[in-house]
Amino acid sequence: MILSFIHNLLIRAFPDKNTKHNPIGIAFFTLVGAGFHYSLFVACKQQASNKRAQTRRSIPNAYHSRLRNVQIFALLLIIFTSCTQTSTPNYSPKSIISFQTVKPDSTAIQLPCKWDVILPQKGLVDILTVDSTIKVEIKYSDTNNFMHQDLYGCLNKCYLQPDVAEKLATAQKELQHIDSTLSLLVYDGLRPRSVQQKMWDALDMPLYEKSRFVSNPKRGSLHNFGAAVDLTIWDKTNQKPLDMGTPYDYIGIEAWPIKEQFLLEKDILTQQQINNRKLLRKVMTKSGFFNIQSEWWHFNSCSRKEAYQKYQIIE
Repeated sequence: MILSFIHNLLIRAFPDKNTKHNPIGIAFFTLVGAGFHYSLFVACKQQASNKRAQTRRSIPNAYHSRLRNVQIFALLLIIFTSCTQTSTPNYSPKSIISFQTVKPDSTAIQLPCKWDVILPQKGLVDILTVDSTIKVEIKYSDTNNFMHQDLYGCLNKCYLQPDVAEKLATAQKELQHIDSTLSLLVYDGLRPRSVQQKMWDALDMPLYEKSRFVSNPKRGSLHNFGAAVDLTIWDKTNQKPLDMGTPYDYIGIEAWPIKEQFLLEKDILTQQQINNRKLLRKVMTKSGFFNIQSEWWHFNSCSRKEAYQKYQIIE
């Protein structure tokens, strides 16, 4: 216990907030010290008995003489073993490796997106393989959409049925024939029905209103076949989309083509915004698409009945 007392005195005398003292080490050397006490006492007693020249006081004198050496030795061991730094050291910012300085492993295998494997096997095509001049920005593969979440994951390409893709390439040529500084900007093409279900469930409104903005997954959307496309017009000069009066996926009558004249009279839409919409409708309808009356950005290439006859739904 004397050694433990000395150890505690050392802790109080030299406190270090980054030092963690080892309680097992303290207990071990306390037992070692007690053992030395006992063994030295017995040894000294035996020595005094054999020589018979020492008085009774010689036993504790010899004991204490040797004990001092043992205590010095034990004290040094305690300082060395139980006062070591076992806590986590404080790292400076310079000692932390920045992830930006770590070069990616060029030999690592990059697995393809599952949709890039599945969809071509089902006969769909990436629109950029048909016309690379079309601009693509799939909204549901990031959080910039009305649900504010990434719904598509690695699906960041516009896949369409081959004949639908050819129609869209024709619309791009028609637009650039009118104005070479403009381009189609695609927001959505093929949409798996599983995603359609999530969108349907997210809209908290009466059924008759909900169906104006999202097709019921039970019936199937033209997007689920790869037979519909959402898009706008991109201005190459200003590097931004043309002003259509509302953002993409806007839920409200301001996005309805059928209400444009009324919205113009109420000064909700401007003539230029309506003209931009008309230009989009012109090049799309001339190429074989038709629009719906509640979304200025949505165009179908055929009816739902025709889609069931020609294509299959992508789940």
